[in-house]
Amino acid sequence: MKNIMNFRNICLGGVLLLGLSFTACSDDEDNSMPIQLTNVTTLDDMNTPITEAAMGDFIAVHGTGLDVRNIDSVLINDVALDMLEVYTENNILFMKIPVKLPKKETDKIYIYNAHGCQEVPFKANAPQLRLDRMFNEYTSPGDTIMIYGDFFELYEIDSLNAVVDFNGKVSKVISSGNNYLTAQVPVNVDKNIKVKVKGTKWDVEAICPGRYYDREFMIMDFDEYLPTSMTNVVTDIKDPQRLSGNFLRIDDKSEYSGWWYIAERGGIEYTADMLGLESSKNYVVKCEFRTANQFILDKIKFCNYLYWAAPTCDWIATDFNIQNFNRWETITLPFTVIQSTDYPDNYPGSYTSFNMRLEIDANIARNFSFDNIRIYKKGD
Repeated sequence: MKNIMNFRNICLGGVLLLGLSFTACSDDEDNSMPIQLTNVTTLDDMNTPITEAAMGDFIAVHGTGLDVRNIDSVLINDVALDMLEVYTENNILFMKIPVKLPKKETDKIYIYNAHGCQEVPFKANAPQLRLDRMFNEYTSPGDTIMIYGDFFELYEIDSLNAVVDFNGKVSKVISSGNNYLTAQVPVNVDKNIKVKVKGTKWDVEAICPGRYYDREFMIMDFDEYLPTSMTNVVTDIKDPQRLSGNFLRIDDKSEYSGWWYIAERGGIEYTADMLGLESSKNYVVKCEFRTANQFILDKIKFCNYLYWAAPTCDWIATDFNIQNFNRWETITLPFTVIQSTDYPDNYPGSYTSFNMRLEIDANIARNFSFDNIRIYKKGD
């Protein structure tokens, strides 16, 4: 239906007509009609009744007497809808379920007019509090960490009603928006731990993917797990770019041979699951990364291999999802296993290294820093 499609696009025309109808309607109760409700459907399938839907979804309430001029108010649980955001046609009430938690959950829709209240069973499902990632999993103790997620405003995740739990060490939320929050990392925080956000007002919590100071499968941290050559590894404890210890920096002053740089480590005990052609897709490379470069496609790539006789996995410009220049942040890069023709004859003896090489256009400045390169299983 044309009007339904318009409604799904916020029903601008319907809202304008509604505004005009309010100016013309009478307050005389004798003009009101009784309301009866039959069922609720989605807009895509108007013939199949439903009893629940997610907050934010559009639904259609069917019955009789459903003219917007005949309705005083509409509630889902105890949450009132804005009457300027509903639309009626042919005894069908179209509306969007408010993204708001009720104080009292009754699992019903209520429609009021001069003849009283009519109700129909319906459950509005709230989305779960969601955490997506930490901006920097290696934020120093005592510094401010940023955590991204969703539905923070819905659950009132703010400085008054929420805390961040670092494996039992709790820190209050400093600031928040709907999809982010900040908190201070406790000074005596443990490493390699899961981080939770707890909302005290609505008694909710969520676990953040990843680990704070992740040590699960470290490739190179440039402190304990060292590359074959320490060339270009910054060991100066007073270096202003230092994050969690030594790190790899590649700039115009770095030593290199021709057009490539290398950071390599051998003796890495990859699991068979990590090296399988299909199962390897469950893994990614994580690291803390810092750059002042604007990444340009086809002008820069990092070539990585686990075995010299196998083709490389190339990180190109679009793989680097960078939010800020000149700031350390945790990024995720592809972990792609390309097996050599002699695989698995030489496994595991051969597939035990990680070699990172940079290929870059000669006219582009070199300004890259890596720390804590590690393998991470998706969803862990």
